[in-house]
Formats: sequence, C-alpha cells, structure tokens
Amino acid sequence: MSELNQFNALHGISIPQLLARRAAEHPFRLALSARSHRGFRDRLSYAQLASRMDAVARGLAQKGLEAGERVALFLNNDAVREGVLTALGCWRLGAIVSPINVRGSDDELVYALDLVEPRFIVCTRNDVARVARLCPDVARLVVGAPARNRDVWPEPEQVFSYEPLPAFPDADTTSVLLFTSGTTARSKAVMHCHRSQIFCGFSIASGIGLTAQDGYQGAWPLYTSSVLNMACMAAWVAGASVTLEETTLDNAGRLRLIESEATTVYHGVTSPLHFMIDEFAHGDYDLSRVRRVVYGGAAMPVEVITKFRERMPWADQIHIWGMTETGPSGTYLAPWFLPRKAGCIGQPMTGCAVSIVDEDMNPLPAGSDGEIVFSGPSAAQGYWRNPEATRVTFVGGWVRTGDIGRFDEEGHLHFVDRKKDIINRGGLKISSAAVEEVIYQFPGVSEVAVVAVPHAGLGEDIAACVVAVEGAALQAEALREFCARRLADYETPRKWHFLTALPKNPMGKILKRELREQLVTQ
Repeated sequence: MSELNQFNALHGISIPQLLARRAAEHPFRLALSARSHRGFRDRLSYAQLASRMDAVARGLAQKGLEAGERVALFLNNDAVREGVLTALGCWRLGAIVSPINVRGSDDELVYALDLVEPRFIVCTRNDVARVARLCPDVARLVVGAPARNRDVWPEPEQVFSYEPLPAFPDADTTSVLLFTSGTTARSKAVMHCHRSQIFCGFSIASGIGLTAQDGYQGAWPLYTSSVLNMACMAAWVAGASVTLEETTLDNAGRLRLIESEATTVYHGVTSPLHFMIDEFAHGDYDLSRVRRVVYGGAAMPVEVITKFRERMPWADQIHIWGMTETGPSGTYLAPWFLPRKAGCIGQPMTGCAVSIVDEDMNPLPAGSDGEIVFSGPSAAQGYWRNPEATRVTFVGGWVRTGDIGRFDEEGHLHFVDRKKDIINRGGLKISSAAVEEVIYQFPGVSEVAVVAVPHAGLGEDIAACVVAVEGAALQAEALREFCARRLADYETPRKWHFLTALPKNPMGKILKRELREQLVTQ
C-alpha cells in the first residue's frame, strides 16, 4: 500500500479500530512483547491483544469508568504490559489515560494528579502506600492484588463479563495526557487524541522505514510519549511487533533481549546507546538481525556514530527529532546521508511540515537560525487545563517548539540548541550543543553538558560539566587549550567542572536546569 493510500486508510479511525483491523488481517502475527508485574514477558498476537483490550475495557466499565474520565498509570516498565493494556481498555471506552513518572518527587506526583483529576490510579502493590498517602481521595486499581479485592486491577484473563461495549470512540476524542519532560520548567500535560496518536505512528514508521516484518525494540519509559504514541503506534500502524524493555535491564540484558526477540530495528536515546555499543564491543552478542539503529533525544556525537559504523557495519543509522507536543513526530535523517550529514536532524517525516521562523513567526531563509515550528496531524490538541500555555505554543496551526535550528542549502534541518541553552555572553550568542560537540572529541571525555552561569559583567558565561571515561585523568587547562584551537575565543568555556555523573531524566536526557541550579549555589 502506498503512503498516500495508507494515510487515507488511517484517516478518521480510533486506536481500537486500528487494532481490530490488524487482528482481522493478521491474527497470529506478534503485536506486543512486554514485561508483566508477575515477572514473565507476555508475547501477544494481534488477535490476543485486541481480545485483551476488550476484556480490560469491560473490567474497567464494571468498576464504573466512563467515557471522558481519566485513569492515571503509576507503573514503571516492570509492569509495562499492564500499563499498555490499561491504556487500550481506556481507549476502547473513550476514556483518557495519563502515565505518571514513578521516579518523580512527592510534590511532582501530587501536582500531576491534582491536574489530571483521575477517576482511578493504577499502581502495583509496592506503590499502594505512597499513592494512598499522597492521594487518599482517589480510588486505586492495584495490579497484583488478590482477585476478590474491590480495588484489584482487571486482569483480562479474570474478566468474565460479556456485556456489549460502546461504539468505537471518535478519532478526535482526547485519549492521552502526557507530561512534558520538565528539563527546563514545571511539566505540562500534553493532550493527544486518537487521530494524532495514530498519525504519529504513521510518520514515525515511515521515517524509520518500519515494515510488517520488523521487530521494533527500545528503552522507552512508560510515562513518556515514546511508548504509547511512538513505539506502539508506529509498530501497529506498520503491522509490526513492538518489544518494550523492563526497568531493570542493564546494557547486557538489553543486548540479550535483542537476541531473544530477533529485533530488527533498535531505538534508543543517544546517551545510553553510547554505553550499549561499548558493551557490545567486548561481549558475546548476536545482533546480526538488527538492520537499523534509530536514535534521538539529543545530537549524537560523531565519534559514537563512527563506533556504530565500525562495530555494526550491517546496520543503518537513522537520527530522528520530535517532541511530545508534535507527536513526537518531526524530522529524520536517512542513513544514506551519513557520515556526510552527521549532526544534522534531517528532513520532515511524511505528513509533517517544519519551518524556521523569527520571534514574530515570519519564515526565515535557508542558513538563518530561528525557532523550529511544526505542523501536521500528529500535533497535540494543546495543554490540559492550561489555556495560556496553549495559546503561546500552538499558534496558527503551528507548534512552537522552543528549539533553535536552521535549514541548509539542501533542505536539511540542523538543530542548534534549545532556546534556554543558547548562552548570551556579553551579547554574543553561543550554542551549547556546538561547544559540547568539540569537547566530546577530547580523548577521555565520556559525557559533557555546557550551560550558562551568571556573570556580573557579561550577563552569562560558559561552564562545561564533564564526566571522564573510567580511569582517565582530565585537566581543565588541557581541555581549554583544545577548545581554543577549535572554537572562537568567546565560545571557549571559562569554567570547568568535573563530575562523576550528569543528572538525567529516565529517558537519558541531561537535566541542564538542575546543573545550572547546582552551579549557581556552589
């Protein structure tokens, strides 16, 4: 089926309708491989997944859940099976699911649940006490509770209701509330509907070249847009299978899972992939079935791209860019542009429009730095109960991303930096990403983050936070001289901080906000 015909076939359907179609077309094809709270990995065909979706929907309906109500998922990836099945059950009823960051602070949890106002919180027995303490007035559905308990989660094999289900929800029905990563400010709940989720899957699958014969695997935390919007939707739109990694996997376990699941497309965040390819280099792992490695979340250092080319020459590499508000659809860099276009984030995915604009939303010519804006059917509906933030970000059919980029003469998008990560040193604008790229080339550097710190005379100055490779001894003066030979004098960091680790969120994104706060208080 051509992309245009597939696009038209997906128009106007809901996620439950998509799964019902796949179950009818390919009932025995693997759809989902996911860890259960009971410790096993459940591998479900499309027919089984559609059947369990209906069973969980009936179980939730028996609990009193109605269309439009919210269900919060307070689950990590050691119960990702139950999380995905809960989402499917909610969507079948026209309800809304909201995954919550289990690693967040008590304050963040209370904030998120107060905003969402869920009818139920789904959690495991390990988290019942915390959830009850912080949110005593919200009903809980406990995964793994004894079957006769009133608050037990509706395990599909134990739902014996055959009540008819309501009609499929409309494609524009709000289906999920996804919290932004919160790397720069208080998280907002992004609203997506069935249509935007499905078309996110369509554009992602097209960008990474996913086919019905593929097994798609990655280390995506349940609470991010990467599981429900990207991984599951891309796989199910393509008719492929998706393998979701559990929380407890280390790099060796991740590589073993690629072997056992016969994974063909692996997707990770740039920082963890750096360590995974090093583990592969000195271990005994068969990754011969992997035909593509996909990464995003941050610019991939050129030396890591080179490592993958040297150690897994049979696997293509694809860089994608997107954010929760855009699907996370966006752009992709096709493998045939590497290594010539290393560091570039490519061209718009199918069904996506991307432009570079000034502060007044006026388009800028190729070669000009400006804000990246996005438009397409995978874009979110806005922010839940936050009309002011919605008004600022969703403007005239475009999503203002807060990222700075530019198009080159060949029409490829280059990521420059986050707006908040552009350092203004005495009126001179400096990209922290460009400085980081140089520091990564210094022998013995494992990770680096460049941030702005206050300066009495210049307004802001440059600080580099560096993590050394184990056993390496780094010196500030040597690093400074190295940078001075490759950067303008005003771009060379004046302050150097050597750390044992950089603060990160569960997706592996560096929390520069925390770094800035730490440096200010030192």
